[in-house]
Amino acid sequence: MDFSQFDSRTASDDGRYMHAKHPATGELLLDGDKPCEVLCRGSEGRDVQTEIAKMRAANVALQDAKEDGADEQTLSVLHKKLVQAVKPLIAGFRNIERGDKPAQAPHDVAWFLDLNMLNGQPGEVSFAEQIAAFSTRRANFLGKSSES
Repeated sequence: MDFSQFDSRTASDDGRYMHAKHPATGELLLDGDKPCEVLCRGSEGRDVQTEIAKMRAANVALQDAKEDGADEQTLSVLHKKLVQAVKPLIAGFRNIERGDKPAQAPHDVAWFLDLNMLNGQPGEVSFAEQIAAFSTRRANFLGKSSES
């Protein structure tokens, strides 16, 4: 049996396309008849792990964000932490535009992730939450990668 099909780490570095869903309805988003997709790296990837380590060393990703001196974990604070955590997971976009120009990584990543935020409502999933769920699901990165 060829075990390279289980190399989710290399496939995570290569990335896979996630079909974006409407954050309120969960319907798949289309640009005409083309899927609106985000190229996501997997959380197991070596490149992503290196980026996370750099962010931690720089004390950026996991700081205790406080807003206006508040001590509580507001949805806004949780969203900021989630955005920082998933930024390194986005490698590109397909059929997603910012105004009249195609969205590009890394320039448009923060913009994309801040278009909406988590709100705790059942069935409503922000773009940042979609990226986190997709990138941490190993099944999305199994199968032979380009380096296998």
